[in-house]
Amino acid sequence: MPTGELDRVQRTLLLHLLEHHGQQVRFEASQWVTEFGIVRRFADEPAESLRRALRVLEMARLVYRRTQYVVGYSEPKHVYALTPSGHRKALEVRADDPSGDAAPAEASLASGRARRSVGLSPEEPPPTDGSAEPTV
Repeated sequence: MPTGELDRVQRTLLLHLLEHHGQQVRFEASQWVTEFGIVRRFADEPAESLRRALRVLEMARLVYRRTQYVVGYSEPKHVYALTPSGHRKALEVRADDPSGDAAPAEASLASGRARRSVGLSPEEPPPTDGSAEPTV
């Protein structure tokens, strides 16, 4: 799938997963690679467009989903990770970015809009009282 065929949300998700690529340890993954964490991270995007983009990337075999324990949660969650071809594609997307930096692609989602956060920032650990669990 050429980089030009990826839409803005798909490119942003690839860059997000590339940014969090090295944060998965053997038995626990970062909260930011779960579907719920991704939806929270890009709260200004419609959740359905994020889920659709994740499915498209999964069908294109650029990302894969697995069940794994996540830091701060007591039960396993679905987490997303880049496949080897997805990693190459994310590097291409980052290289095609005119500024040469991955951060502006994610920042473009929030430009001109206030970020609706659920009280968590990427630096802040998730609450352990279960209040961060999705109600889906």
